[in-house]
Amino acid sequence: MFGFRGYDGLVNPEKAEPLVAKTTVDGKPALRFELRYDFPASVLWKHLTDPRKLKYWFPCEMDLLPRKGADVTFTFPGERPTKGMVLDAEKPRVLAYTWDREVLRWELEKDGDSGCLLTLTNTLPDLDGAGNSAAGWHFTLIGLDDLLHERPLGQNPADWERYVALYQEKFSD
Repeated sequence: MFGFRGYDGLVNPEKAEPLVAKTTVDGKPALRFELRYDFPASVLWKHLTDPRKLKYWFPCEMDLLPRKGADVTFTFPGERPTKGMVLDAEKPRVLAYTWDREVLRWELEKDGDSGCLLTLTNTLPDLDGAGNSAAGWHFTLIGLDDLLHERPLGQNPADWERYVALYQEKFSD
């Protein structure tokens, strides 16, 4: 397992950077992301569960009811919606659901007086697309931080290929 924060100044060094590690969940490969936010878990929970907030930072449009067994709908522009299912929901601490052949588990833990630590565990069917997944969630979590701080989204699309290559190298066995 490895982790790193940032890489060669590709992202604004004054902003938060996620800690990213390769791990396993029930024998399956997984990516684990940790990022501290300067907001309480209740605020993050709303951004994880409210479609009106999700649309500003999540990779696609998403609709869900945070209740175990409920359906989740993912919609990318111009594509047919796909379905998932809520596996776990404990407001405001844990939200887990399926997305295609993956599982996303979001955990929120109080960190300091007013902040929280968000841990995202993305369980994958295999490591073939791990570089793309890691780069995508890296940029997405930074985007959430930008949104919460009311900053312009700070992701530079020119950095995408470098992050994918970096993660592919780091996650190769």
